[in-house]
Amino acid sequence: MPYMTRIGLRLKLTATLVAVVVFTTLLSGYFTIRHSYEALKLQKQQDELVMARNIAAQVDEVLRKTKQTIETLARHPFIQSMDPVKQRQALTLVTKVTELIDGIMVLDLSGNTLVLDQAEPDTRRLLPESPSLQFVQPIKRAGITKFSDIYRSKSGEVAVAINAPIIKNNLLAGILSGGILLKNHSMGGIEGIRIGKSGYAYIVDGKGSIIVHPQRERLLENLSANPPVQELLKKREGTIGFLNQEGVQVLAAFAPIQETGWGVVVRQPTSESYAYADQILFFLTAIFFLSLICAICLGILLAWQIAKPVTALAEGVRQVSEGNLDTRIPVISHDEVGILASTFNEMTQKLKRHMKEIDQAHSQVLEAQRQLAQSEKMAAIGQLAAGLAHEINNPLNIISGFAEHLLEKTPQQDPGRVHLEEILRETVRSQKLVTEILRFAKPKTPARISTNINQLIEETLTLLQTQAKFDDIEVESNLQPDVPLLEVDRDQIKQVFLNIFLNACQAMPTSGRLSVETKRNDGHIEVSVRDIGMGISAEHLDKIFNPFFTTKEEGTGLGLSLSYAIMEQHGGTIQIKSDPGQGTTCTVILPCPKNSYGKKIRTNSGNR
Repeated sequence: MPYMTRIGLRLKLTATLVAVVVFTTLLSGYFTIRHSYEALKLQKQQDELVMARNIAAQVDEVLRKTKQTIETLARHPFIQSMDPVKQRQALTLVTKVTELIDGIMVLDLSGNTLVLDQAEPDTRRLLPESPSLQFVQPIKRAGITKFSDIYRSKSGEVAVAINAPIIKNNLLAGILSGGILLKNHSMGGIEGIRIGKSGYAYIVDGKGSIIVHPQRERLLENLSANPPVQELLKKREGTIGFLNQEGVQVLAAFAPIQETGWGVVVRQPTSESYAYADQILFFLTAIFFLSLICAICLGILLAWQIAKPVTALAEGVRQVSEGNLDTRIPVISHDEVGILASTFNEMTQKLKRHMKEIDQAHSQVLEAQRQLAQSEKMAAIGQLAAGLAHEINNPLNIISGFAEHLLEKTPQQDPGRVHLEEILRETVRSQKLVTEILRFAKPKTPARISTNINQLIEETLTLLQTQAKFDDIEVESNLQPDVPLLEVDRDQIKQVFLNIFLNACQAMPTSGRLSVETKRNDGHIEVSVRDIGMGISAEHLDKIFNPFFTTKEEGTGLGLSLSYAIMEQHGGTIQIKSDPGQGTTCTVILPCPKNSYGKKIRTNSGNR
């Protein structure tokens, strides 16, 4: 019975989730695919409309310029003189230089031909059956230059004329007519335009008759009986789809030619126009069905997983007990089991955060213990060193005194004088070591004064650069100009920088570059000193602040220990990073006094 109950729950969950997934996917997929398809079709319609507008603008420009030529010629003194010789000369010249004009003539107000140009072939072939009706009367009514309606000339050719009034003494004296045989001209190259594989463009007049077409035999074919064409002519601009005479679905875009009232039609079979949209439709449909299958599979998987929440909770508890605090149980419901899973996740997250805080606190305690041990060790060593130094110093003074006394009484040529000099020299060196040990054991209390840290660094560098060992060292300083004044003991801090600079110099025995940089960082001043010397090995890096630890043949191992103690007295620290063979960077960190945060100094720094 429990087994049948589990199976029933899983089947119910599977059926419910699959039904929801299928319904949601079908609904969203249908609207997404339909919107995308319609958007692509609309974009294609706009592209064809833009193409029609561009072609119309080109044709309009050609016709406008030709019309301006006829208007200008009609106002020419030769034409207005009504002298046939002068008129013929002007007509012939303009006909030869104007590409679109096939012939120009002068008519009287009755439509009779007065003058023809002398260009070949004969211009008379451009005349319509009734020049008076088709040329003269429209000009008399309008009084301005106009394009005539499309007509068939006496020779049977399809033509159009540009007619302009000839004004003499403010009176209409005649008509200047420039004829255009449409078969001779492409009107801006429209007949050569191809859209896709079988699409093309053509021109119709305001009545729906074809006047320019790639197929010459279709000239003057009237399309006005076609309802879609009637709709385009009525709208004067736009796109429309229709079934042509061959039964092919066509997308057509129409744009008007302003100068004449004609229009440019760009047409292409929809099988080509919408080819890309159809491809996208197929692609989106395939993705939709693939997504639907994936969603169904996911729904089935989720339904079976929902039936096992207790197992998931038990597994999560087990992993947390093993120390895996990143364990998360998927919250797949809002019932009691879902609330339990959510609460479990919050508990593990808080536990992980508390463990992290404990680890951080533990690390801080370890660091504090390390610093305390270092301080205690240095204090113990300091006490021991102070006692030893006092005990050793008195015998050394006696030895050095007797050595000096014996040297004064020993002749220069005495062979034993060399040994006395060696005794005195080593005694003096030991006294210096004892003095340094006493300084380490009993450091004096800092005498703090307001100090320009950049100036202090420059003074130390200047002091060192007078020594011969710095001759081959290139010093590069980049001191931040606006840093606050620090309350420090100048002599002690200078001693710290002196030790660090000397160590850097000794790490570059032949030549090298010493870089010094100061910058302000979150309430502290950081002084970084970098050399390009031999570096410090990892095994020695943790010991460099220990008293008497040194890798130098003549070193005492107290320089960095004393510097570390001085920095601790000033509330600062020293950090050292080193790559063997690459160099060492020593960073001195000093706190900025609160009362000096607003004080800024300006120093001159740069490459030395």
